[in-house]
Amino acid sequence: MRNRLRWWSTLPVLALILTACGPKAEPAEQVVAQELRVNLAGEPQTLDPNRASWAGDLSVISQVFEGLLGFNQDLSIKAVGARDIPSVANNGISADGLTFTFKLRDGVKWSDGQPVTAQNYEYSIKRTLSPELAGEYSFLLMDINGAEAYNGSGAKSPAEQQQLRDAVGVKAVDNSTLQITLARQSFSFLQRMALWPAYPVRQDIIEKAGDQWTEPPTYIGNGPFKLTGWVHQDHLTLEPNPSYWGAKPKLSKIVLKIITDVNTELAAYKNGELEMSRVPPGTEKTILEDPVLSKEVLRYNELVTFAFQFNVTRPPFDNVKVRQAINTAIDREAFINQVRAGVGKAAYSWVPPGMPGHDPELGKQYAFNVARAKQVLAEAGYPDGKGLPPIKFQFADTAGNRVIAQFLQGQMKDNLGISIELDPMEPKAFQQTVNEEKHMWAWFGWGADYPDPDNWLPDIFGTGASINHTLYSNPKFDELKTRALAEPDPARRLDLWKQAHKLVIDDAPIATMNYRERFVLVKPYVKGLKTTSMDHQISGDLFLPGVSLEKH
Repeated sequence: MRNRLRWWSTLPVLALILTACGPKAEPAEQVVAQELRVNLAGEPQTLDPNRASWAGDLSVISQVFEGLLGFNQDLSIKAVGARDIPSVANNGISADGLTFTFKLRDGVKWSDGQPVTAQNYEYSIKRTLSPELAGEYSFLLMDINGAEAYNGSGAKSPAEQQQLRDAVGVKAVDNSTLQITLARQSFSFLQRMALWPAYPVRQDIIEKAGDQWTEPPTYIGNGPFKLTGWVHQDHLTLEPNPSYWGAKPKLSKIVLKIITDVNTELAAYKNGELEMSRVPPGTEKTILEDPVLSKEVLRYNELVTFAFQFNVTRPPFDNVKVRQAINTAIDREAFINQVRAGVGKAAYSWVPPGMPGHDPELGKQYAFNVARAKQVLAEAGYPDGKGLPPIKFQFADTAGNRVIAQFLQGQMKDNLGISIELDPMEPKAFQQTVNEEKHMWAWFGWGADYPDPDNWLPDIFGTGASINHTLYSNPKFDELKTRALAEPDPARRLDLWKQAHKLVIDDAPIATMNYRERFVLVKPYVKGLKTTSMDHQISGDLFLPGVSLEKH
């Protein structure tokens, strides 16, 4: 049970006696301390928005900072530090789609009371791109004119680097106007501008404090909370930012514990020391059977899809009907129950639920159907699997992957009469094999960097694309991809991606298996928790200002 605020009377004794003689007073209602205690699961690697990549870091950063744009719960974008979302209609995007103009919202301040300016954004974006910083997520900004040249200028002289920095297409026109020029059309650029590498940071603070600027009290942000304490390897403390322009947080404090062991975290949750907890892998069934904890389970999809990928240049996978037959012969529901302990959702298409462009009906032609699978395999020229060349399935040799491989092997034998050879590999060797497209059939997964189909389709399925390890190629897909990337209208662009997605699923260069699901425990007195499929380490961390605690 949490400590609660208590009210104590300081009235004189006479007043107490008189009160006792009158009508019985109603007891004062206890006030619930609005202190949320959650686990960050590890010491932050960095709280510098321009450097960060780990989910735990981002759970903190997203409370202390915010960008020009942000996300609604459905992952559509919204204006935050900007007055509105740039578009061609409001002259925020030029007719050629290459220049984006952001007008800053009035009254937005840093937690020390200073105004947020366009110069803060220019400095931050160029800092993310700087070669000396080596920001892991700088790739999200590479569509900006001059970004690649500046980011890759590490071997050049300081004077040459400065010249390239000045040439980067990011400019504070005045204190409230930021103009960004792209090297190529990219209308998902707006989604990427809602992410942490483009959050503003303070040049004066960073230059004065150096690498220690991320420690309180110099960790100055523009978000709804500020960092007021950091006991390394133990906990961080967040409190409301009094200068925040938007709705004030309902919570008076967030304590982010640093508990690395998930079993210890669960024990702390059971003891009432945390409001939320991860569930140790493999114990989900036990939790669901617990009469108390089962009522506190929160489950929701993440933007992560796992699939089997075919090398479509290697027989028999150069035959689309073979790929389609295998897709239809896999019992995905059995996979979820037997391999994933009931956690996750069966996947019939690639773009996951919660992502704009997801179609719940797409891929349903691959619903488990042994008779249909055998028919399609016969149409491919291999009745009952006869005549198929030897098939190998490569995978990184881990305990989890061995179970997946054995499941696949059993499905092929039982449902299609196909014998496949399992080829476990040392993880680095496996990765190299896939990167060089020397594999035949392999397991892989993909998670969203930002919520747009162009993070899921062109680089994975475009002809010759950088991470197209299936070697899939379809000129119609490439045409749709080109049109979608250049389409400024969000609705039309999404429709083009849906058409491209359908082509991929119909051509079956992959056999999608499951969407990853988050499975956590949340105390019933936590109210207003809004989760998204792009939450960071902490569930609901994009909307923590709206969370409150009820009496318990």
